[in-house]
Amino acid sequence: MSIQMKLLPTLIMLLAGAFTSVITWLLGYDSKTAMWILVGVLVLFYIIGVIVQKVIWKFEVQIAEEEAKRAEEEAEEEGKVVEKDGAAADSKDSRRTKEKEEKEEEAEE
Repeated sequence: MSIQMKLLPTLIMLLAGAFTSVITWLLGYDSKTAMWILVGVLVLFYIIGVIVQKVIWKFEVQIAEEEAKRAEEEAEEEGKVVEKDGAAADSKDSRRTKEKEEKEEEAEE
């Protein structure tokens, strides 16, 4: 997990806290009420950040698995092509060796 993903819940929580602080100050809440609202918002948005982080992580894992699967399938397809090319080369070589053997037999007779 990248450092950006690890910091996502904290970033979401702090942005929500800053927004809440400004709003409570503009609306004229007393300090005690503003602090309780701020604590509630911080806890709520930290939980939301953790949920978002886990969802993104699941998507990243799915994408990585699909890419690995696709790469494996491509490697298998390339392996089949190589085998076919190799088989074709083997059959040509076997024909050449048979022709050489036949010419040698004719030359011996």
